[in-house]
Amino acid sequence: MKTVYFAKAMYFSALVMFAAAFMGQPAEAASPSFECSSSHYAAERAICDSWRLSRLDRRLDYWYGKALQRASYFDSIGWLRSAQRAWLRDRNSCGYSRRCLRIEYRSRIRALRRYASHV
Repeated sequence: MKTVYFAKAMYFSALVMFAAAFMGQPAEAASPSFECSSSHYAAERAICDSWRLSRLDRRLDYWYGKALQRASYFDSIGWLRSAQRAWLRDRNSCGYSRRCLRIEYRSRIRALRRYASHV
């Protein structure tokens, strides 16, 4: 009886330690599409400090690449880059506000995805 109790206690203890070690952590550590060591803006520091924002940054980078491919077919790369620079100014105006950054990223990802996927 003591052996069964001990085995259950050890199993439960290991389970709790495993859950505590990985609670709230992403399955894979995310890093943004830019170099964090050279971040100058509060928005960039917020992105580097948050795996969720870093993941959104990577997703945006993916869709921006797809949009650039599409824009190249229509000689619209200049327009797309100009729009991206304007969006970066809007993003940077969020400062360290993670909520504002999430809203900006989601909106831009939607716009890029819509543009890149439009046939």
